[in-house]
Amino acid sequence: MTHRLYACRGCGSMLVEAAFAKAGLPLDIIDVDWDDTGWDSGPLKTLNPLGQVPVLVLPDGAVMTESAAILLYLTEIAPDAGLAPPVGDAARPQFLRWLQFLVSTVYPTFAYGDRPERWLPGREDAGEALTEANIEHRKAMYRHMEAHAGAPHFLGAGLSLIDLYLWAMNHWRPRQAWFAAETPKLHAIAEAMRREPWVAGVAERNGL
Repeated sequence: MTHRLYACRGCGSMLVEAAFAKAGLPLDIIDVDWDDTGWDSGPLKTLNPLGQVPVLVLPDGAVMTESAAILLYLTEIAPDAGLAPPVGDAARPQFLRWLQFLVSTVYPTFAYGDRPERWLPGREDAGEALTEANIEHRKAMYRHMEAHAGAPHFLGAGLSLIDLYLWAMNHWRPRQAWFAAETPKLHAIAEAMRREPWVAGVAERNGL
């Protein structure tokens, strides 16, 4: 049995798709419609009570959720893919710092902002305000990352999962034109990733 990924086109699952492609590992993908994600998701609820993608089913049948956990698992089973500085490398502490920053500070803004009706049912005006507030907070966090970004990759010379996150997030609000104007270093990193053949194939499959 190979790894099986429950995915949603254009969603965070494409991070896992791209990382598996970089590692050259086989991956069975089961696409779930965006409208069938969430707390009441039919295909996802038994695997993940949040109804979110990505969900990775391991060859032994064990289930993993949370993109960063899945991606770190992949760096362990495919260390030669070069998706993270190895333990003991001087860049490892900053890799861990910024990966955690993305998934704990930036990523949750999408959970709350993309579907505000989950949190404020029946309050359309309040929901719109929640979405806008999340986007503004997200912009501030990206500006903070911009001040610490290296080149050509976020950590400098070495590619890492952080670059992969920036590529994916570059497609989401506030979207590419904002990144190009306000955080040019982050935008350049995303553009460099977009040119990688293993990323380009995933982008095409996801309709980007």
